[in-house]
Amino acid sequence: MADVMARVASIRCADVRFVKELYPRIKPLDAIVERYRDAIDKLPPIVVARDGLLVDGYHRWQAHVREGRETIAAERLGNLSDAEIVRESIQRNAMHGHQLARQDKKRMAGHLWGALAHLPNGERVDDIAALLAVSRDAIERWTKDTRRAEREEQQKRAWNLWLDCLSTRAIGDELGISHETIREWTVKFSASADFLTPPASRQHFDIWQFATSDKDSGQQSYFGALPPQIVENLLWFYTEPGEIVVDLFAGSGTTIDVAKAMGRRVWASDIRGNHYSPHLPIHKHDALAGWPADAPRKADIVILDPPYWKQAAGRYSTEPGEFAEMDLDRFNAAWATVVDHVLSHAKRIAYIISPTQQDDGSAVEHAFALLAPFAGTGWQIERRIIVPYSTQQATGAQVTWARDNKRMLKLYRDLVVLKP
Repeated sequence: MADVMARVASIRCADVRFVKELYPRIKPLDAIVERYRDAIDKLPPIVVARDGLLVDGYHRWQAHVREGRETIAAERLGNLSDAEIVRESIQRNAMHGHQLARQDKKRMAGHLWGALAHLPNGERVDDIAALLAVSRDAIERWTKDTRRAEREEQQKRAWNLWLDCLSTRAIGDELGISHETIREWTVKFSASADFLTPPASRQHFDIWQFATSDKDSGQQSYFGALPPQIVENLLWFYTEPGEIVVDLFAGSGTTIDVAKAMGRRVWASDIRGNHYSPHLPIHKHDALAGWPADAPRKADIVILDPPYWKQAAGRYSTEPGEFAEMDLDRFNAAWATVVDHVLSHAKRIAYIISPTQQDDGSAVEHAFALLAPFAGTGWQIERRIIVPYSTQQATGAQVTWARDNKRMLKLYRDLVVLKP
């Protein structure tokens, strides 16, 4: 009792915070509040936790408010978690005052199921049944929809983590579910007919042309963002659901969104990490430093979309390993280093590059120069695909200049797919 009194102090009625989700009653009773007003000076203290959160004593608190009292005696329990607040509130209501109605208990059973998520399901049922003084059967009935929704949410989260290239064991450990169950879920999801349906952008020839770039994948405002349709077709032709895609120049995150939507597992990195797409799992890694330690050991396809030499200068960053800030010789040497790191970790490699338009109207054809590191490795071109730009790449003045000076302007990218 002395301990309780030591925790009692006067607080302002206005500082009491009522959070409906943490309170067991669906509807307070006005008659009780009015009855308490008549005994205002004989009421026991209310109970509050961190920041004045009300744990017990709603009717007493409201009686003070209606009486115009500035302060109220309160027992302070300290920095309790939400789950602890709910538990304390229910237990105190069970010991005194107006008891919880059946509908109150039914509502709180669902809330407690989530609050006690750290416990195994059987223990949760037992704990909630004891706390609410009802049978296990009642708790199982009342939480049926909650448990189903929780299971569905766990499955979605497990699937998303699996697509992020986590192992079934790691996912199971994180979610508190056996890795055998996680494996069953991922096999089930991988077999979805949706992943066997070709994308709406599917191409039938080796010139992939799209009227506009879709805006629903990645951050398309990012300079040099890869149009989602290119990734869709690349993955449709060269991967199967559940296979692994690695993108070492992830930038806007387009590859991540497209790969997951198509049921492919994906690991992505960029020299600047996810600074432009903080909501996406883009790892911070310099492709020149070697194969990422956290990446899968073997990828079914590695996508390489390096900044196109000086035409991208100043558009990304000035980091030491930034391809866009290198001269041509360093650019080609850096590319050779990246290829050397990737070869033993890929079943296929796809790179996309655009010619660099020179001021005199000539063009540097990077696509062929970037094949040099593959010479003598046994890797061969499987397909070369032309991908025209869907937006204008030259001003009206440049077009006039090219026409008057018998010059051509670039209008496409090369997409080169290689395999050993």
